[in-house]
Amino acid sequence: MIIPAVFIVFLIQEFSELDFDNHAISDLTNNYGLLALILVGGILMPFIEELLFRLPLNYKRNYLFKLVGRIIGREKVKNFWFKYFKIFFYLFIIAFGLVHITNYRDESTDILLFSPFLVLPQIIGGTIMAYLRMNLGFAWGFLQHAIFNTALMLITFYTNLEEKVTIDNNDFKLKIEVAENRFGKEKIININRDFDFITEIDIKYAKFNQIAKQLNWDSIDSKHNYKHYNIDFTIKNLEIKSDSVLQKHLMEIIEDQ
Repeated sequence: MIIPAVFIVFLIQEFSELDFDNHAISDLTNNYGLLALILVGGILMPFIEELLFRLPLNYKRNYLFKLVGRIIGREKVKNFWFKYFKIFFYLFIIAFGLVHITNYRDESTDILLFSPFLVLPQIIGGTIMAYLRMNLGFAWGFLQHAIFNTALMLITFYTNLEEKVTIDNNDFKLKIEVAENRFGKEKIININRDFDFITEIDIKYAKFNQIAKQLNWDSIDSKHNYKHYNIDFTIKNLEIKSDSVLQKHLMEIIEDQ
């Protein structure tokens, strides 16, 4: 059921004008190393979410209702909980799904319009984890949540593209994206020349030293030669030293890592 829900999100991403690049998971992958990403996104966040949305489903661990019970009567509150438990069960699931709409940083009103579909994977996943929590215990729901999030973080980490440079002026048009890993993507280096002038460079998932070899630059040490670059570079003014411009921007990215 989750796969069709994810496919719906994919369709919205493809055919809507929503900004899917500005997403909380992208922020995590850009700001944390792999180990920290797994600890924060794969373990800590699922644990907090399970405490908030699944732990209270068992009345013995519903400390808010127990606190209210001390004020207006324990049996009265307990009976109210069990009488309307199905409603509370699905309210927690819906709340868990809707809170994930904050992952999308698009500030347009369209995000609210599409929100029921955008959080559908979380609602389906939340239903599965809620049933695990009630039938097998809190630990099993958390384990499933942690495994799913960790897998998601790993996939995102190794496929995430971060846009670093976007320039479009009278001399050239340049876009540079950075990826942690090629993750099966084909490496492409195309350099078009007009006599001795470079007119266009199209690079997909190549490391700096692989680019340097094609452009006769000095290589860098392996410590800094681990990321992959997507480069779309079109030269409008053939009098500029295009390879020097590209090298300058790539070195600035590397020095900033």
